[in-house]
Amino acid sequence: MKRNKKGLAIGICVLLLIAMVPATALLAAEVTITGKITDEGIVADDGQVYAVAENDKGDEMMELVDKKVKATGTVAEKDGEKVITVTAFEVIE
Repeated sequence: MKRNKKGLAIGICVLLLIAMVPATALLAAEVTITGKITDEGIVADDGQVYAVAENDKGDEMMELVDKKVKATGTVAEKDGEKVITVTAFEVIE
């Protein structure tokens, strides 16, 4: 009986932890954006502006102002703007 109560308690704790993880984090999928690098970030071909999160790939890509790139990463919304965390990119023009 004690074993069942302990297993149930552990199961409930696991479920509570899962429930606390934001759904967006669980559903975060990589996207690919094609656009031009500006001082503000990437202006996608569809006109949407994406800020670029600071990381090694993002910093490297942001040095390519006025170049057209294809950037892959995850997009999140922060303070009302879309932010891409770049995991890979290539210059296409």
